[in-house]
Amino acid sequence: MNTYWIETPGGGLVVIDVQRDLVHAAQALAAVKAVGKPVRAILITHAHPDHYTGLGLFRQAFPGVPVYSSKATADAIRYDTYGANAGTQADAPDITPREFVAPGVTFDGDTTLKIDGLTIVARELGAGEAPATTAYYLPSTRELFTGDAILNRLHGPLREAHTGPWLGILDRIEAMYPNVTIVHPGHGASGPKEPMFDDERLYLRTCRAIAAEEIARGGFTDAAKAATIRRINARFPYTNPTGNKDIVSDSVDGLFREFSAPSFAPLR
Repeated sequence: MNTYWIETPGGGLVVIDVQRDLVHAAQALAAVKAVGKPVRAILITHAHPDHYTGLGLFRQAFPGVPVYSSKATADAIRYDTYGANAGTQADAPDITPREFVAPGVTFDGDTTLKIDGLTIVARELGAGEAPATTAYYLPSTRELFTGDAILNRLHGPLREAHTGPWLGILDRIEAMYPNVTIVHPGHGASGPKEPMFDDERLYLRTCRAIAAEEIARGGFTDAAKAATIRRINARFPYTNPTGNKDIVSDSVDGLFREFSAPSFAPLR
């Protein structure tokens, strides 16, 4: 995943997201330190451990630095609402902290942050790739940090079973920020808004369509899941950017849960 840092008018840095484990967090920390400027704040986009596991390491290096996130994200980390902390510790105990640091400065809904002379618009996106995600926008440079609402031509985890709302998120933030100069995704290379938004829509819509076709053909069965996995892998020979051992299998489980929900309504 990506760790970003932004130079502020006051001569410091704002860091966005801090890596999946202690090894990658140490590498990101070394790169931040090499800039030679003090870290004024850390922002977390969402409560998936590949974005917050390194918080303790960064706080040790920069004591007292404020860590910002939405209240929903901070609570999910602090209380391990979705079992992500425990799961990460079980999967990789040697490179996972025993205790996770949660953001200490929280906000509800949309807000504007003023940090060391830098204006950052924090926009809550709701449930999609994660149960809650915050996008951060810099009006001065028109840069947008999307978290995992966009993964640039990489497999996205669909396990949360919110691909319909995720498509709505893409439409909403594109409409809110039509003049974005550059998009910084949660995974993959930064670049212009297009084709990045359209690529993410194509991925989500195609995965949904494949799942729907196989469910129509074979029902909510293991055989239908296996066929969906094969077709998604064939259609998108993408890299798995996460720590999940089989991201497409996890994603198909999420799609099948989403499509079997009583409240499910097709979205094209």
